[in-house]
Amino acid sequence: MSTWTSLSHEIEAAVETAAPSIVQVHGHRRVTAGLVIADNLIATPAATDDDTVAVLTGDPSTSLGASQTVEGTVLGRLGNMGLTIVRVDGLNRRPLVPAAEPKPGHLAVAVGRTWSGGVMATLAPIAVVGGPLRTGRTGSIDRVIRIQQSPHGALNGGALINASGQALGIITSLAIRGTTVVIPAAIAFAAATKAASEGGVKQGYLGVSTMPVPLPERQRSGRSQTSGLLISHVAPNSAAEQGGLLIGDVIVGFGGETVEDPETLVTRLRGNKVGAAVPITVIRGTSAVDVTVTVTERPKIKG
Repeated sequence: MSTWTSLSHEIEAAVETAAPSIVQVHGHRRVTAGLVIADNLIATPAATDDDTVAVLTGDPSTSLGASQTVEGTVLGRLGNMGLTIVRVDGLNRRPLVPAAEPKPGHLAVAVGRTWSGGVMATLAPIAVVGGPLRTGRTGSIDRVIRIQQSPHGALNGGALINASGQALGIITSLAIRGTTVVIPAAIAFAAATKAASEGGVKQGYLGVSTMPVPLPERQRSGRSQTSGLLISHVAPNSAAEQGGLLIGDVIVGFGGETVEDPETLVTRLRGNKVGAAVPITVIRGTSAVDVTVTVTERPKIKG
């Protein structure tokens, strides 16, 4: 048997091992792949404002089997990674096993799902491993992998795997100089599992519009964080208004945990917070003030 044939069979075997754990998720305006990272738990870049999403999954006995559609419950979102965490009861798919971090030059395979639900696989040599990578004004990922593969819609949310079919990371749509950014499995899986453990079905609602702003040292009131969320609007009769939040307040804490960006606040508002009285720390002028707000459910958008 030639080296080429042997390598082809090994790649095929690795893809066959990983493919049943790579599903397809229908978010707003686009379809992405998603990874089964724990029992009944999926991590995907699919974006949605709904409590549920459609998940398409193939026959577990073959990576190219006919797809079936099941309903997934949105538990939360990792803003810095751009990942949504979805629970699918009775999913019956083996979670991917996270692999050790690769090194530049290692050969990997990117595996995703096409629009029709079929498997897409392509060789993806490791180009760069390092970090941190800023993903917003305040968000970042401690370490990332970059592969010699341009972003592709069918691979977005798919798995970067090693020769054993283990997950090196979750593929994103982010590009840096022609390479695609991959979130290492160890980082993504741990963060997603933690978010799921804190997650709930309902999205809590405060009734404020905010924007991230830097905090001058004289306004930090002894805190170490350098940014917060400036309240630019408070909705009438909202939880925020009833709790005493004011336009001009800078939110820096929620339930005793630091808040520096809008995505973190949205995530903090999940996890069965609806109906709970939560202390919110704001900088008002140069003083830190704790305001207790009873979180309500996010209103449904009509039409």
